[in-house]
Amino acid sequence: MKRRNRVAFFNILSTVLLRGISIFTAPLFTRLLGDSGYGVTQIYNTWVAVIAIVFSLQTQGTLANARTEYAEGEQLGYQSSAMTLSTLAYLLCSAVVLCFIGPISDALKLSRFLVLLMLIQGFGTFCINFLNTKFVYEFKAGRNMVLSLAVTILTLILSVVLVLSLPREINYLGRIGAISATYGILGIPVCIWILAKGKTFFQKGYWKFCIVLAIPAVFYNVSDLILGHSDKVMIQQMLGEAPLGRYAAALNFAGIMFTIYAALNNSWCPFFFEDMKQGDRDSLREKTENYLELFTVLSLGFVLLAREVYQVYVSREFWESTALIPLFVSSYYINFLCTFPVNFEYYHKKTKVVAAITVACCFLNIGLNYLFIRRMGMAGAAVATLISHSLQMTMHYLYARFVLGGADYPFGIGLWAKYAAVYAAIVAAAALTPGLPVLRWGLGAAIGVWELWRITKRKALI
Repeated sequence: MKRRNRVAFFNILSTVLLRGISIFTAPLFTRLLGDSGYGVTQIYNTWVAVIAIVFSLQTQGTLANARTEYAEGEQLGYQSSAMTLSTLAYLLCSAVVLCFIGPISDALKLSRFLVLLMLIQGFGTFCINFLNTKFVYEFKAGRNMVLSLAVTILTLILSVVLVLSLPREINYLGRIGAISATYGILGIPVCIWILAKGKTFFQKGYWKFCIVLAIPAVFYNVSDLILGHSDKVMIQQMLGEAPLGRYAAALNFAGIMFTIYAALNNSWCPFFFEDMKQGDRDSLREKTENYLELFTVLSLGFVLLAREVYQVYVSREFWESTALIPLFVSSYYINFLCTFPVNFEYYHKKTKVVAAITVACCFLNIGLNYLFIRRMGMAGAAVATLISHSLQMTMHYLYARFVLGGADYPFGIGLWAKYAAVYAAIVAAAALTPGLPVLRWGLGAAIGVWELWRITKRKALI
């Protein structure tokens, strides 16, 4: 129990640091960059995320399955082989981009210089994520913490120095350049270290195993990214960079919950794979109940307190997007519920099904974005995303429960529906009482105290 709590704590903290830096620093950078400059950085980061996923083949996503497929003595060899595959794929894709950099720059409405920075940052992002995943599934939480601190501190220092050194009309280049430089400086040595540790650059069996799992996962991850970020691209194209900046500020603020979800899931997944492998369903159900309860309470607390905190978090020019925050948090909550069938599918290596469902929902999201943004502006994009994630969760649950798992599926509707119902009821009540902050904050405090008592009683976070 002590080991589990220690690993969970450091994995959660390191993930929060690594993924949450843009959220924690948003109050500073929204004020320094303004809504237009902040909008440019957001659309740039969206395209970096696409590049990091597609060009690298996302081979780090196969590390969990490799731990159940190969002996401990083969793990380093598999990791270096997967890293070699990703590096070669990334170099090939980057060469294609450089050959057509002019048309690509025009299509993205970003300068050629920014496209070059994307390639550097994308590779560094992949390498850092690869090492992060390696440490998570090896239960080396302390090393993950050191890695996350290095990325966070270096990015923040460089960003502030460069942004303050440039004129306001182009100071967004300082923010983008700092992040790109950080990931480039740290990512390349990580790549070399992984290769040197494993000393296996090509092994036919490893590459075949990796490609079979990784290619469908690329489609899933890209589609999931589009599902979560096509709204920003379409707002930029249809409404402009200033509305995008306001929308992105609220999305990033609500993204605190996505960061917490990613951190908790980063801790929960290794134990899920371990319990599934050992057939320990009692332990798995206990952890699942704890996980459901904790994230539901955190999400409710966030929604109840969000309105007033957000208006301190950003300057007045961003306040127009305050009402969108409950919609964003609800999308993240549905994403969280989707975690259970998706991880079950990944355990059974059904990455093609995961990809197919996500691609379908991605196309639906693009269509809904186009229709709703034209009619409702920024709010239309938030509603479209919520509908698309709801369909995605429903499809994954139906497949995992009735096609793949049957009676063996451990996350039946009775396990999570009660939490979803409580969440929906309280969020609806909060939306109807925007002018009663004392009531909302009091309820949030009461729920928080109750959850702290529950954690203390069970002596485990999840």
